[in-house]
Amino acid sequence: MIHSQMEDAQYEIRHQVLNPNQRQQLEDRRRIKEQLHQLEQDNESPTHMYRRKLKIASDVNLLDQHDSFYHTTKSLLVLFQIMGVMPIMRSPKGVDMPRTTFTWCSKAFLWAYFIYACETVIVLVVARERINKFISTSDKRFDEVIYNIIFMSIMVPHFLLPVASWRNGSEVAKFKNMWTDFQYKYLIVTGKPIVFPKLYPITWTLCIVSWSLSLVIILSQYYLQPDFQFCHTFAYYHIIAMLNGFCSLWFVNCTAFGTASKAFAKELTDVLATERPAAKLTEYRHLWVDLSHMMQQLGKAYSNMYGIYCLVIFFTTIIATYGSLSEIIEHGATYKEVGLFVIVFYCMSLLFIICNEAHHASKRVGLNFQERLLNVNLTTVDKATQKEVEMFLVAIDKNPPTMNLDGYANINRGLITSNISFMATYLVVLMQFKLTLLRQSAKNAFISALKANLSRIRSLDADKVNT
Repeated sequence: MIHSQMEDAQYEIRHQVLNPNQRQQLEDRRRIKEQLHQLEQDNESPTHMYRRKLKIASDVNLLDQHDSFYHTTKSLLVLFQIMGVMPIMRSPKGVDMPRTTFTWCSKAFLWAYFIYACETVIVLVVARERINKFISTSDKRFDEVIYNIIFMSIMVPHFLLPVASWRNGSEVAKFKNMWTDFQYKYLIVTGKPIVFPKLYPITWTLCIVSWSLSLVIILSQYYLQPDFQFCHTFAYYHIIAMLNGFCSLWFVNCTAFGTASKAFAKELTDVLATERPAAKLTEYRHLWVDLSHMMQQLGKAYSNMYGIYCLVIFFTTIIATYGSLSEIIEHGATYKEVGLFVIVFYCMSLLFIICNEAHHASKRVGLNFQERLLNVNLTTVDKATQKEVEMFLVAIDKNPPTMNLDGYANINRGLITSNISFMATYLVVLMQFKLTLLRQSAKNAFISALKANLSRIRSLDADKVNT
């Protein structure tokens, strides 16, 4: 009793000196401690029910057999290996090691070194020609500088590929292995395998569309931009295809999360309809936490690549929009502006797909499960089930299924609106700068014309005087 009073006094003192966030954290810790203490005192709900079991022993052959996610999305993994974008490898069947591995000296990595070196030579040659052409030209207007920056910025992802993608290869392999383990645990817990019936055709279609769209985008720039040479197109095909491939990868993973959560939610509903489902709900809660951690690992594994991805989209969209509007104001609409609007539409489409799919995946894994648990009538179930439902809701609250780029930004629909607002701000500043340049040009032209007219009048007056 005295010990309890001392704890309460210490709690009150700390509660007074802490800020609101610290007080909330302290309150959460105290509440969880009280709940665990209550569980220990409850003979009807032994604590072993709420503790996570040790890692389930798994057979390598069973992991391969039930890894539906790998089998249905294998084509995208092979495409990334061929392009040298993400040289991870699948372990041979029957070998007792992680199913997906990443090493700097693997065959896939040696190929990635080779193909990256070849592509770098082409990109450097084109970049050098563009820089030399800009330096040698007599037109050094601000708009021309902006125009050249657009196509130089598209080359940036190629040079940052080793830092942004290869360096996180171990995290990507970890994410792939998490998918493999989750599917096996799901089979053990529910007795049913996860099936992705739509992923196989979707993945193959996206692989083809990634390169087809790359050809369409670059060739359209060749026909619409007056100074875009055909030989320069070869420096951009693989870059645009890589951006399309990462967008496809994000779409495939979000679709897989949606499919898995839909099947999982159905199993959860069936379990809640049974009598005394507390023990099963504990296993389902642990399984849901694994699913949430997988979503968080997706953002962590590709954080550098998608971070640079978003920055390139943001920068290119602003510059292309300004370039097109500037040309329309000054010279009227031409095919050149159409080409720039194609780039703007393409970049914004990629950003929308990534943010929208992340929003839907987070909603399916988080909000839908919360709604199902909150709809449970706790008065009709036993005490152990009531506590397990509460624990499940706490797990969802403490492990939100958000896709976060390793702490840099959350990928959701809010990212679209924030990007658009920032773009609008920068565009207003650039357009004000453009209008200032136009006013200065008009003023200089007016002064030049006025001086010419005055000199003409003076010459006429001089002629009259002489005559």
